[in-house]
Amino acid sequence: MPSLKRKCVMTIAGSDSGGGAGIQADMKTFSALGVHGACVIASVTAQNTTGVKAVFDIPVSEIGKQIDTVCTDMDISFAKTGMLSSPEIVRFVAGKIQEYGFSLIVDPVMAAEAGGELLQKEAVATMAEVLLPVSYAVTPNVFEAEILSGLPIKNTDDAKAAALEIAKTGVKYVVVTGGHLDAKDVIYDAANKEFTLLPGTFVKGGTHGTGCTYSSAIVSYLARGYTFVQACRLAKEFVVDAILYSKIIGEGVAPVHPAGASVLKAERAAVIENILSAWEILKPDDVFPQLIPEVGTNIAMTLPDIFKESAHAGYYASGILPPLQQPPIGKSDKCPSADGFGSFESATAAFPGRIHKVKDKTGSKLTSENLGYPAFGSGSNLAKVLQSAQEFDETVRACINLKYTEENIRLFGRAGFSSLSFNRADEPKCFDDNKEWGTWSVIQEAGGAVPDIVYETGGHGKEAVIRVFGTDAVDAANKVILLCDEIRKTA
Repeated sequence: MPSLKRKCVMTIAGSDSGGGAGIQADMKTFSALGVHGACVIASVTAQNTTGVKAVFDIPVSEIGKQIDTVCTDMDISFAKTGMLSSPEIVRFVAGKIQEYGFSLIVDPVMAAEAGGELLQKEAVATMAEVLLPVSYAVTPNVFEAEILSGLPIKNTDDAKAAALEIAKTGVKYVVVTGGHLDAKDVIYDAANKEFTLLPGTFVKGGTHGTGCTYSSAIVSYLARGYTFVQACRLAKEFVVDAILYSKIIGEGVAPVHPAGASVLKAERAAVIENILSAWEILKPDDVFPQLIPEVGTNIAMTLPDIFKESAHAGYYASGILPPLQQPPIGKSDKCPSADGFGSFESATAAFPGRIHKVKDKTGSKLTSENLGYPAFGSGSNLAKVLQSAQEFDETVRACINLKYTEENIRLFGRAGFSSLSFNRADEPKCFDDNKEWGTWSVIQEAGGAVPDIVYETGGHGKEAVIRVFGTDAVDAANKVILLCDEIRKTA
């Protein structure tokens, strides 16, 4: 019977107390790319975004216990090394690689991006003599490649020459990364004596942890079955996203954000799914159509508070929008996006055609019908309403607008919901275009507590409406259903 154990990957590296590089970056990358990662801590560093302040090496006996414990239980297909600071540690790890026989990617970490030496000079020779001969690949940046090869690197040809020299150690693949040169990576396949060039584009953003993230991404893609060149190409794209989604967290070099792109995509999908779930709650209710105003109802929901500003370039350390958040040239904010969920320039999604009341085929019964699929960039009015409420409470993420009647307000109160109201006639001529005056002003006057509903009785050219708030769209829909229940009781 074949083994049911899933292949795993492993990192043998140093711990970064600032969370931006080392073991921490590796584990974030493994998780983002869908592989299970085990970790062996070879050194503990005291560092932050400004640099490495102290290093403590773990005794090799304890490193060995970690490796043995993992490898005797899990099926490690590929592994990587990061910070191996001393000749003793390098030599010991090389022995363990031979003992267990997994394919190793060496990230020859020599210095931190923010500053600080991480590899003792005498350990460089040990790495070339003992570790690289038993390794699958090595991924030095330009400076590390110069040290390992003993050759200066000023251009791509120099990088090729350095790769050839490093390959003499016996390592199967050499990847000289171009982050400090021209953004072009040089891959050398020693077995076939072939070079592959991977072009790239420089992007602005946090770079602390790029080398760790790149090598751990290669390991992840290899474990998933990609060829080495394919894994390098995908890893390079992954690192670009990790840089673009980086956030400034300290006073020094911002760390990359390996999960940034995937988390945002998942959150966008979750918002759409939640809106559809809310619609499934409201759609079958026979009272709900009575609550739809003439302008129609909508269900709007925003991204979580950590992504509330992510539609704006200033949210990112790069100062520019990541590729998937940039709409096609010449298109409006409501343009289709790469993930099919609407504009990447909006943090709020809703039905583009709203929800309307219609008569059934007999013409005697009202039903409700949604127009269009939920999309970010739709529901601009409710987006302003939500932004106004979120200025006071970021946990309020959804809103549904309903028809106003005094009876509906009375029944909402009977259901136990809090409410606030405003008079549209008091609206000033000039107000913040990004907020809805009535909602913002009445919550401010009430001391900042967001109620369950905010309503207005209408005005010249303005239909009277009720806005129902919720922590998400389903929460708001359930409040509407409670109102429907109260209406049924009075029928």
